[in-house]
Amino acid sequence: MNTIAILGGGLVGSLLAWRLARQGKKVHLYEAAAENAPQSAAYTAAAMIAPFAERSVCHPEVFNAGLRSLELWPELLKELEQDCGVKVRYQTQGSLLLAHPSDYAEMRQFEADMRIHQLLNHVSVQHLAGSEVRAVEPDVAAHFTEGYWLKNDAQVDNRSLLLALKKAAQSMGVEYYFNSQVNKDHVNKDHVNKGQVNKDGGDWFCDGTKINAEQFIDTRGVNAKSEINNLRGVRGEVLWVSCPEVNIQRPLRLLHPRYHLYLVPRGEGRYQLGATEIESEDRSPVSVRSAMEMLSALWTLVPSMSEARILSFETNLRPATPDHKPIIQQHENTLSINGLFRHGYLLAPALLERCEKEYSLNLNMSLFANALETDYA
Repeated sequence: MNTIAILGGGLVGSLLAWRLARQGKKVHLYEAAAENAPQSAAYTAAAMIAPFAERSVCHPEVFNAGLRSLELWPELLKELEQDCGVKVRYQTQGSLLLAHPSDYAEMRQFEADMRIHQLLNHVSVQHLAGSEVRAVEPDVAAHFTEGYWLKNDAQVDNRSLLLALKKAAQSMGVEYYFNSQVNKDHVNKDHVNKGQVNKDGGDWFCDGTKINAEQFIDTRGVNAKSEINNLRGVRGEVLWVSCPEVNIQRPLRLLHPRYHLYLVPRGEGRYQLGATEIESEDRSPVSVRSAMEMLSALWTLVPSMSEARILSFETNLRPATPDHKPIIQQHENTLSINGLFRHGYLLAPALLERCEKEYSLNLNMSLFANALETDYA
């Protein structure tokens, strides 16, 4: 039986390993990090599937792929539970978009962008005014007197998802190789096709040993920079707190002129706050400035969290392309999937479906609901 080697064990690599093994394929997965110390952006992410919240700041292709992913995630999670017995938490109460009164210009800009794309009156977009805001989320600060409830947005428990995907894949015979550094030995390293996958040919190696496989799928994120020209890492920082006394029901997203902030309930009184977006590939701990900005935002967003206990600060790098659109490229026996930026969970299911249709990967995605026909671009 032919072997498929998946390079990178983040979200896309993990989904592919499970789906391919489900179809009887022989799969080996190579991951640079240790098994008990995940380093992928998928592990650090807030894992929101929020196309409407992102529409004003993302490309139309990303938005439409996000709409499709909203359809696919429940079906994927249902099959995953059947395969491994783990029910992954999937929040479907939407998200709440807010702005401080001093930043209402950002709210007006959001409205203008949504109006341009004929989404402002969409059935899933509800404007809230006055007491309606606190009727939806009673714990938000009283000075928030305007907002938008984006009812179709969702959020998945990414950490339990990644564990469930590994459990399901291993039960189907997928072989995992952790602490495995992968690189390609190119025939001519000076020849790079600008902006695209390196087309030099060559063999894949893991820690100096050639990988024997008939097909390779490269999903290594920023670790694939040597193969994808103009791919870069964008630093993101997040904060985890514990505050069981507060009961936020859905992700809160704060419009701000300098950064995109969110507060996501993660169960058992824990919340994730983020995320900075810094043009740097520095993986060092969170800076004092970023910590102060996030903590200040938390306190002004939900004042009753002033006594919350800080659990951790985390940093990671998002793989990004110049236009912030994902890349799917095939050269010889290597398929490269990368550049999901901060939209990994928003895009992944739709990208798998695209890989099946355009690159003949047998993932059995066709059993799910018919593709979304409406184009909101």
